[in-house]
Amino acid sequence: MMAKELQCWNCGTSLTEIPLPISRHNNCPNCFEVLHCCRLCRLYAPGRPGDCEHERAEPPAIKESANFCDYFRPVHGAFKTKDGHKQEAAASDFDLLFTDNESDNESDNKESEEGVGFDIDPDNDNPLDDLFDD
Repeated sequence: MMAKELQCWNCGTSLTEIPLPISRHNNCPNCFEVLHCCRLCRLYAPGRPGDCEHERAEPPAIKESANFCDYFRPVHGAFKTKDGHKQEAAASDFDLLFTDNESDNESDNKESEEGVGFDIDPDNDNPLDDLFDD
């Protein structure tokens, strides 16, 4: 069974080249974020008091900054694709804006025709021609 490799908590880059134990001076070779921080620690627990599972730890206010915590132990899987789901949801919402949904368009056209002071010819391929008497 192959052991999981450490990854940067910020970008997911492999940290196999970083010597263990991780010093507070070590940075990710890709994104240059500090590695000896709460976000890479196995005790990091958002929502808990101090966001740490260890009751005696004095965690820093900024969880992404280097610290001198004696309880720091790097965890495998600290990298979370935090924006992956948001990006997918945003992309699908964006695509929905431009899909041609006939039933929605027909009801929208009926509502807009009522407020307009002229008749729209449904047989015309270009609705802009109805606006201009060309």
